[in-house]
Amino acid sequence: MYYIGIDVSKKDLSVFDGKKDLKFINKEGLKSFKKYLKKKVNFSDLVIIFEPTGIYSFYLKEFCAENSIKAYIVNPKKSHNFTRALGKRSKTDKIDARILYQFHKLIDLKDIKIPRIDQQAKALAGYLVSYEFALKQRVALSNHLESLRDKELIALLKKDLKRAKKLEDRLFNDILEYVSKNQNLKEDYQRLLTISGVGDKAAIALLTLFKTYQGTNRAQITALFGLDPTRRESGTSVKGKVKISKNGKGIYRKILFLPTVCATVHNQKIRVFYQRLLAHHKTKKLAVIASMRKILLIAHAMYRDKTEYIAV
Repeated sequence: MYYIGIDVSKKDLSVFDGKKDLKFINKEGLKSFKKYLKKKVNFSDLVIIFEPTGIYSFYLKEFCAENSIKAYIVNPKKSHNFTRALGKRSKTDKIDARILYQFHKLIDLKDIKIPRIDQQAKALAGYLVSYEFALKQRVALSNHLESLRDKELIALLKKDLKRAKKLEDRLFNDILEYVSKNQNLKEDYQRLLTISGVGDKAAIALLTLFKTYQGTNRAQITALFGLDPTRRESGTSVKGKVKISKNGKGIYRKILFLPTVCATVHNQKIRVFYQRLLAHHKTKKLAVIASMRKILLIAHAMYRDKTEYIAV
């Protein structure tokens, strides 16, 4: 296998092939990068290692899919921890590419795959990223307004807050419209809505996650959602509490949190589960997180099996 580590930024791909540091323009088709690779290696022997940096890494992922190039997509937290383990304190694109290249020593061969591009998943992810951006803008403006006392500034920023809210609503309505125009998405979405406590936004977030990561099992989807448990222990002196990893995109957990709280009251199955945890002296926060994981796994099974929610 011929491994290449790539750090992806908005404008460039910083490449390390084991010997040389190179840089290529990050734009659709990656023509200059493809030209370089053709002279260097047979595509069937190539493995590209990179992090999923949102929309910036899409051209690279699409390039691998179109040219049947195998890839290992590294979870950013894994690469961060790996960097610390190597004792690297400096952070540049060149250093990051070299560290990603080093990952080939740790890779399990079964995790090296040719990426698949699902156009519906691509569209849903694009909408959700844009919605998340608009949501953050609106929340930031709202929080800033609460700290102000100047009436003129308040009046001025209230107009921006209205515009931000309007953009947020429009983007979400666009997502709903896109889903309604695609029968398979519409059916999956409506099935997810049958879960008591799961509303429009939670159903869209879950649908996007499941569509993006098809074929995943229970453990994998839990990890992608960032709800897999982690523990920090060392010998007998360090015994940290079990925490969730918070890997994956925070928008999923953020959107599903309030529906989970609602489900602990109005969804009989989740309410019984939640109350049983409290009866076993679990904290409310831990019980809510466990309930969120239960909703996630129920929804994932429904999506996989194309079934509706069965209330107890």
